[in-house]
Amino acid sequence: MSGVQDEALAIAVSEAGGLGSMPCAMLDGVRLEAALQRFATLARPINLNFFCHQVAEPEPAEVMRWHQTLEPYYLELGLQQPEPSTAVARRTIDATTVDLLEAFRPRIVSFHFGLPAPAHLDRIKAWGATVLASATTVDEGAWLERHGADVVIAQGIEAGGHRGHFLSHDLTLQLSTADLVARLSRSLTVPIVAAGGIGNRADVLAMLAAGAVAVQPGTAYLLCPEARTTEIHRTALQQPAPASEITNLFTGRPHADS
Repeated sequence: MSGVQDEALAIAVSEAGGLGSMPCAMLDGVRLEAALQRFATLARPINLNFFCHQVAEPEPAEVMRWHQTLEPYYLELGLQQPEPSTAVARRTIDATTVDLLEAFRPRIVSFHFGLPAPAHLDRIKAWGATVLASATTVDEGAWLERHGADVVIAQGIEAGGHRGHFLSHDLTLQLSTADLVARLSRSLTVPIVAAGGIGNRADVLAMLAAGAVAVQPGTAYLLCPEARTTEIHRTALQQPAPASEITNLFTGRPHADS
């Protein structure tokens, strides 16, 4: 949900009785502190979500290849290509971020792509925070439980956008949300939260029947007035849904010569 929500949606979900969640991977320190100050005034907790991925350094040859590939589109539209930048990249949680969090001691913190470094995780758990982390396979769920997750989020293949896989990039290992929930609930001792393809009451009940203690919807909130979803995307979401495709590419309008 990073990029399509801010504090408003998280607070609205919390006030409605759920656990509102705030994506933090694209927030700098100033922006994160402002959110933490606002959340500190609330009676109910807000889940703060961070990434734990390994940040890859840009490779000049790859940057040039993408520049050359995209150049016809910029020329067609009369636009100037921007200089390479990591300004809007998802940030991985680090010691500075943990320092800031410790000043506010949030009660619930969640992670994608594994868990923070042990020293960071120990500090987070020391102030009493409940730690959630997403698993896309049974092996990832077992890894998370062994390494300190209090709750495992079973993120099925139906999940919109990226999935938080971190032990293997082999998509054939990833299960449907219901299957993953069922397998994890049988093999783990920590609670399981279901995520991926959950859009209505029937989906919620199916996940609870499969062994989840709660569900984590995301796409279902994109049309909420508190979401920052653009008008063009709101319109598209209200049209008949085309078949979904899994891809590692950005999607867009094909070039006339393609």
